[in-house]
Amino acid sequence: MFMVTWTQSASDQLADIWMKVDSSTRDEIIEYVQKLDRHLRANADRIGESRERDIRVLTDNPLGIEFRVSVPDRLVTIVRPWGTQSNG
Repeated sequence: MFMVTWTQSASDQLADIWMKVDSSTRDEIIEYVQKLDRHLRANADRIGESRERDIRVLTDNPLGIEFRVSVPDRLVTIVRPWGTQSNG
């Protein structure tokens, strides 16, 4: 199992996305982040697309994320989210 954390910058970006969307999209974001956390805890090193070194990217609806995986430390750090809908 991996531990999942968010950088302060990523948390702030998620809050900005949250403020720009309607209530139904907010519900989707809550559900997605909970699902994402479960999946990343289980197998972060196999989710999304590999980028440079320890960076991975996952694009889904309603969010895309860029995250760093440290397999030896069993640590996932979400470094950047973005909205994948026109209003996010």
